[in-house]
Amino acid sequence: MHTGSSDGVEIAQFSELVGITSDAESDDLAGLVLKKLPGKRNPPTVTLRRGLTTDMQISTWHDTAVEGRTREARKNAALVMYDTAGEPVARYHLENAWPSKLEVSSLKAGASDLFETVTLTCDSTKRVAP
Repeated sequence: MHTGSSDGVEIAQFSELVGITSDAESDDLAGLVLKKLPGKRNPPTVTLRRGLTTDMQISTWHDTAVEGRTREARKNAALVMYDTAGEPVARYHLENAWPSKLEVSSLKAGASDLFETVTLTCDSTKRVAP
């Protein structure tokens, strides 16, 4: 999987899509019939994981958001997923995405695998043709 910004720059490659979440709370409408209607919409999130690399782009992007430089941190992005033959199979447009959470896995003595997990929060996600 690749993520890239709207200016065509590839931001990072990830080996795992942990999940794309988009949801809305429900509101009860009382009347003659009790109905559930869409209520408050929560911002969509996309969580990605990869082995820890020397690439600093995600960390730098996250620092921009943490420092409160909102205008710089929010970027339109594309998430492209590929099959084993290297062909794109799915593409998502992420509007005004920013890295709201960055985690590095813990490491036990004798182990060698470190993973970086980033959660992108965005205004909207939309699946588009690959």
